[in-house]
Amino acid sequence: MQRGIAWLSVVMLAGFIAGCAKPANPGAGEPGAAVASEKRDPVTISFSNGFLTDEDFDRYITQPVQKKYPWITIQKSNGKGLTERVGAGDTPDIVVHHNIGGMQTYLDLNLTYPLTEMIKKHRMDLNRFEPEALDAVKAATQMDELVGLPYTRHFSALYYNKDIFDKFAVPYPKDGITWDEAYELAKKLTRMEGGVQYRGLEPNVTERPASQLSLPYVDPTTKKALVNTESWKKVLGFMAKIRQIPGNDQITYHGGANDVFVKEQRLAMLASNNILFEGNLYKYPDFNWDMVTYPTWPEAPGIALRNDQHMMSIAGTSKHKDEAFLVIATVTSDEVQMSISRQGKLSILKDQSIRDAFGADLDFAKGKNLQAIYKTKPAKSFVPTKYDSIGMGAINDALKDVVSGGKDLNTVLREAEEKINLKIAEKEGGSAK
Repeated sequence: MQRGIAWLSVVMLAGFIAGCAKPANPGAGEPGAAVASEKRDPVTISFSNGFLTDEDFDRYITQPVQKKYPWITIQKSNGKGLTERVGAGDTPDIVVHHNIGGMQTYLDLNLTYPLTEMIKKHRMDLNRFEPEALDAVKAATQMDELVGLPYTRHFSALYYNKDIFDKFAVPYPKDGITWDEAYELAKKLTRMEGGVQYRGLEPNVTERPASQLSLPYVDPTTKKALVNTESWKKVLGFMAKIRQIPGNDQITYHGGANDVFVKEQRLAMLASNNILFEGNLYKYPDFNWDMVTYPTWPEAPGIALRNDQHMMSIAGTSKHKDEAFLVIATVTSDEVQMSISRQGKLSILKDQSIRDAFGADLDFAKGKNLQAIYKTKPAKSFVPTKYDSIGMGAINDALKDVVSGGKDLNTVLREAEEKINLKIAEKEGGSAK
């Protein structure tokens, strides 16, 4: 009997100790779970302009937040720019922007609010995120603390028209394709047939393949151009070489490139980011296309474009920082990120089940090689500057000067360097020398 009582006492004591112990992983769990059931005063969280359609905004933000935190009301953007709103004293609580260029306005307006304390307070587990995604935020701000969290990012792929490959009896590209291999395919597929000029490959803007090698445009310290280098010469030369294939000399970027591939359907291969919706692939369910990994450079195997991600930051002026963080935590939750992935938008979480579900709800993408997007990794981001757009424009002009103007690479890169430095000096109010 005494042995039985002693045994029971040990069990009860163990249960008491276990009940008092702290969780093994206090950083894990659902952020905001402790406050979800508390009664709160109504709070309105306002947003700046973003990248989501009204339908997606409701799906990924308004509805999930309302379900989880009924006292929080989401106010969409009023359509005005961030600078205009700040000037009018109407600064939003949450700023939606991207790490390439878009972050700069947030910084310039002194809206920065580090999320360190909020992450700790609400026990957000940052290990759920792609490490490259968080590194890209820090690279954009040159700060050790995170001042924003990504909720989706672009992916890159090589899209191809199967009918054109079949027409000319050329084998389809495969995952792991290199730029050299894509070039060789392009030579075979660039043909005039039945009065139609078929193009083999459109690599799009030069900034993208250059980003695979983490090539910067401007030195963030000296504010001087960094484009007149051997690495830039290699990339620009190769992009020109693709356009110098007889019949493939047309240069088309972004929407124009999408149209040649999707609408006109006379482009065999398009190296681009997510064109499932932005490129209107969803509008052409009978289009016989597929995709493989984005072409890579030999010195950067398995590396695709740098992270171009959409993110949310809390304005330092917000009077409702806790609630604003709960909104961001909701959008980056497993549930919402799964919905984002199933709808063909890339989640920034590492969860394999979320990755496996990419595009699951898209009938027009059934049977496509969608998992190719996960077979490469984003390139490490260089330190961006607010003058990078000047550099991008100068490089695009340099490409035209080579392909259409017949200039040599050394000349166009020197001219691009001079053009960038001059424009920066004008904006800085100083001298280019």
